[in-house]
Amino acid sequence: MIRLANVIVAHADTAAAEAVLARLSHNGYHAMHATSREQVLQLARYEHPDLILVGDAGEDPIGLGAFLKHEAMLADIPMVLMVDKVTADAAEKAYAAGLDDTISMQDDDVELLSRLRPLVRLATMHAELRHRACAAQAFGVSASDRASVQDGTRPCILVVGHDRDGVSAILGSSAEVISSANLYDAESLLEHRNFDAAVVTTDGDLEGYLAFASQVRNNPRLFNLPMVVVADKGVAAAEIYRRGASRVLPRPLDPGILRASVLSMVRRQQLRWSIRGALFESLKEQTRDPLTGVYSRGYLDSYLSERLEIAKAHDRHLAVVFFYIPNIEGVRSHFGDDAAEHLAQQLGQWITGLLRAEDLTALYAKNQFCVVLPDTPTVEAEVVMHRIAGVLAYTDFAVREVYQPVKVWVQVACTDAKTTDTLETLLARVQAKLD
Repeated sequence: MIRLANVIVAHADTAAAEAVLARLSHNGYHAMHATSREQVLQLARYEHPDLILVGDAGEDPIGLGAFLKHEAMLADIPMVLMVDKVTADAAEKAYAAGLDDTISMQDDDVELLSRLRPLVRLATMHAELRHRACAAQAFGVSASDRASVQDGTRPCILVVGHDRDGVSAILGSSAEVISSANLYDAESLLEHRNFDAAVVTTDGDLEGYLAFASQVRNNPRLFNLPMVVVADKGVAAAEIYRRGASRVLPRPLDPGILRASVLSMVRRQQLRWSIRGALFESLKEQTRDPLTGVYSRGYLDSYLSERLEIAKAHDRHLAVVFFYIPNIEGVRSHFGDDAAEHLAQQLGQWITGLLRAEDLTALYAKNQFCVVLPDTPTVEAEVVMHRIAGVLAYTDFAVREVYQPVKVWVQVACTDAKTTDTLETLLARVQAKLD
């Protein structure tokens, strides 16, 4: 069975742990139970966890989480404190110890999965960094295989709404806080500067704030932005999560839980930016296609061969998408090689910019780009594929020496790796769908 992720649940109470294990397994996770520190380490050696939930495993769970974070083989694995009821004291201590979040075992599935999914993607980013660096070595490129957050980086947080909860005052000592009561102005701020997180403080016009959250989550540049939504007690949190919230906090607001929640997400976002920068260290002259600036076909073959074997060995999703732009040749015939090459360069940049950092773009063949999406089911890859194709089709490209907007049409195809695949059969299957 294909796994979304490997999760270790550390808890001495077997009955309590089994309830969490069953919920995770039902939702596609390979969930494993450990009752002690020693069992966590033993499982980690052989099961390659993407996430560890640390509960009461016979010792202080925060101390256990901090210890595991300092183990070399677990240093890049997100670690979550799992408690019966989240308190400000536990959340703030977990944040100070370097843990990535604090969740309640009583959270419903919508909240539990909404909170865990970004952490699993963070583990994917760390793994992708190692895989790209390894593949780059064969081309004589030395790239970082680890990344971390630089100490002392002061975060910038946007507070949206009238802030009747005093969020700005609660966070002000630990971050640069910019407030916007107007949703239109908040959208403009997000478009023109980088924020590490946003806190949306709703009022009577709940639908307006939910529409804002949806717009942010569907924005190709902002879809990773952590977004905390503060809502009145009794408002259905499930709908807010479905509209794009990273965390929903009910009123009356607990300042300690707010602070720990936001700052944990800020640290996660800063780590994403750090990994993103390190990922592109493998994109050098030796591994880059000289025309489009994306990874070359040679690097793609080397990298994807390894990625495929790992996906097969660990029962993981691996999606491959093709984008073919046939009318580049029309631009070439009407306006020349330089215009066609400039358009191809822009298309490579646009496709890469519309993807997550852990997704790889390479030139597969003339006018044809290949995108690899690790740990991504086909249904999710198809959403990404159609979103990018739509953006490209509706964009007017400005091309050198062409004094009119250039539009493109895009042919797309997508497939998921099978356990019987070789590199050749995987690429041939997606090519056949394109043809």
